[in-house]
Amino acid sequence: MLTDGRHFKVSEMACHDGTAYPETFEVPGDGEQRLATLFDVMDTIREAWGGPLEVVSGYRSPAHNQALIEEDEQKGSHQVASGSQHVDGRAADLRTTGGAKDVPLLLRLVLQLYADGKIPSLGGVGGYPVSDWVHVDVRPRVPTDHLARWNGV
Repeated sequence: MLTDGRHFKVSEMACHDGTAYPETFEVPGDGEQRLATLFDVMDTIREAWGGPLEVVSGYRSPAHNQALIEEDEQKGSHQVASGSQHVDGRAADLRTTGGAKDVPLLLRLVLQLYADGKIPSLGGVGGYPVSDWVHVDVRPRVPTDHLARWNGV
């Protein structure tokens, strides 16, 4: 059974096409509990931010992610990854209530929390100032200490 985080609900992680976050991603005993790990990172960020954060995108079904890729290609953009961590249930895009001006602030906060060892499960982070969100994910880090970072639109 999937469990809500301290500040985020399982329902917020559902795909925009209506597909629920897959319970099969949470396998007790195998050491990987994707949503619990992601919620821990998200909740720590939320507490440090000191105000609400909206989940813009959580889980994406493979079909929905493919539709976003095709839409992106039609625009001549390459912002949606075919190997998206959203499809694997390991990512969330977070938005503040303050708009685009908060993206650099939230991104700096996430990077500081990571540097301070408060979100060691963070695997990737990207800022999207035009789209108005910060992507965080809990992908396995390879090599072990490499944090994936990028800037989007």
